Amino acid sequence: MLASRPSLRPLVGVTIGLIAGFALALILGSISPAGFKGMASSLVWVYTSPAPLIFTLTLLGPIACAAVGLTLAYRARFITIGSEGQILLGSIVTLWLIEYSDLNLHPTIAIPTSIVLGGFTGAFLGFVVGLLRVYVNANEILVSLMLNYVILYILNHLASGPWRVGPFAITRSVGEEYRLGPLAIVVTTVSLTLLCWVLLTRSKFGLAIKVYGRAPRVAETYGLNSKTIVLAVAMLSGFTSGVGGVLMMLGFQHNLSPMSVSPGYGYMGVLVSWLSANNPLVALLASWFFSSILVLGRSLQASGLPIGYVLAIQSIIVLSVMIARRLTSR
Repeated sequence: MLASRPSLRPLVGVTIGLIAGFALALILGSISPAGFKGMASSLVWVYTSPAPLIFTLTLLGPIACAAVGLTLAYRARFITIGSEGQILLGSIVTLWLIEYSDLNLHPTIAIPTSIVLGGFTGAFLGFVVGLLRVYVNANEILVSLMLNYVILYILNHLASGPWRVGPFAITRSVGEEYRLGPLAIVVTTVSLTLLCWVLLTRSKFGLAIKVYGRAPRVAETYGLNSKTIVLAVAMLSGFTSGVGGVLMMLGFQHNLSPMSVSPGYGYMGVLVSWLSANNPLVALLASWFFSSILVLGRSLQASGLPIGYVLAIQSIIVLSVMIARRLTSR
């Protein structure tokens, strides 16, 4: 059955992995301080109660925006992991525009301007990685990873230095009138996802991405410009990740403070893109699952599980999905 319907294999693998992962998580939870009951009640609460479900939609923004853009880059074999830094950069420029630029823009102007500005700064960061890959044959994985740390250190400098307010290392907070609710975040995320899907499946450029990703030499033989394709997907994936940073800042972050490690939404987008077989629509659904895992982790901590157990449970669920998807693909 699976052999005749190969397009269903990723979905079947993810489903099997989820069942196995949650079963193992319950077993692990039963030997934890919270016990089986605490683990089970947290699962039920996260996936049935309105409050956590709404919060998962808020967290969806940066993860999904990173993932859907990366589906284009990975189809073209441009293996960047720079979405984490692009998300942080999008949040930085959003906070600057609204709180530190002294432009005093009305929310109806500031919010769309933030989305555009955040997207283009993310695209610029992607463009830098693409240029180094195209013209000096630099490894995009290493370059994008290093840029993530550069942006993280810039954020820490701003939060503890020129943007610091009060005795603590924290910036101003985005005003209430500029903040986005779950509905606005979902609409923006779905719109970006549909645009990426149409670009990938209904355009000549999408066909060029697929051809170049499968057979670069054949693509060049038939006149496709490999440099143009790589630079385009680098900028597109950077743009969507930058928008994800805007949604993070306006959706739930609201301010910046120094970080020893980055939040990880962009890295989750990398994993989501891979698990979804680089399909933007599937990546959107998988991103919601990952955001629900984050909410589940917070619920487990509240029920008495130490952070070590929480991270172990999250990892078990993700690894189960990865293993099951790989087995069904074979």
